[in-house]
Amino acid sequence: MERKLLKQPGWLRGFEVVTGLLSVVLGVMVFAFPGWGVSTLVALLSFGLIFVGIRSISPIGYGSLPKGLRAVSVITGILSLIFALLVLIFPGFAILTLLILVSTALLVYGVGRIFVAYTFKAMANWIKGVMVAVGIVDVILSFVVFVLPGLAVLTLAVILALALLISGAEMIVSGAVGRTWLGDLVEAAKDELDVK
Repeated sequence: MERKLLKQPGWLRGFEVVTGLLSVVLGVMVFAFPGWGVSTLVALLSFGLIFVGIRSISPIGYGSLPKGLRAVSVITGILSLIFALLVLIFPGFAILTLLILVSTALLVYGVGRIFVAYTFKAMANWIKGVMVAVGIVDVILSFVVFVLPGLAVLTLAVILALALLISGAEMIVSGAVGRTWLGDLVEAAKDELDVK
């Protein structure tokens, strides 16, 4: 049985829209300005992943979510932030190393999205589908970077920018609609805890 989604608080809606827009803008910049140096493109991707990581940490403010779920969200967000910040702090790394760090952050974020989607059985199916799809795309595109490092570095940056665009669009929709997977997640968590 699917239920109506809970309304998000205004701060979370605004936060999701802003971080989603910033992620999309940075992803578009990678596509729009391929002539920029690859290290600049990788830095833009890192900034985008910082916004994605911060958004992943935001469920910590929901006291009604189970501690385990909040912990997984925070851990995946922090890991994404760490990898993205490493790229910005140590720009002397070889470009491929930087891309692998960015890709690792994206992989962690994607796995976190899939985990959250499968945690609660009572969540609306369409929300699960969107979360799993975004997570799978992030994971697949990350693995492309790991498995095919011989691809041109610019191609790898563009693959990661595509993943950033998809994740950013999902954040914008969630914030703009105001009825998010997080609201359904809170309701599903209550149902799961009541059953146990």
